[in-house]
Amino acid sequence: MDFPSLLYAQLGHPSLVKIQQIVLNLSKLSNLSCESCYLGKESYNSFSCSVLQRTSSPFVLVYSDIWGPSLVTSNLRFQCLVIFIDDFSRCTYLF
Repeated sequence: MDFPSLLYAQLGHPSLVKIQQIVLNLSKLSNLSCESCYLGKESYNSFSCSVLQRTSSPFVLVYSDIWGPSLVTSNLRFQCLVIFIDDFSRCTYLF
């Protein structure tokens, strides 16, 4: 990882203008390509609400979603996420 990208990540992903104000040596930097910022700005399509009322007991209806594979691996080397949401309790499980 080069110095501008490392500094950018360590400072919490500030805007290019802010990082140029902090580090004067980077005043000629034209852009910072950051995968985390790019992924954070992705748009999502919403689904229509086909269930009008919640269920009357746990685990009758469970929603799930899968995300991945990630281009960035975690310390545990996981590349995908699976989330389960119980409609009755709204209890959420993330694996």
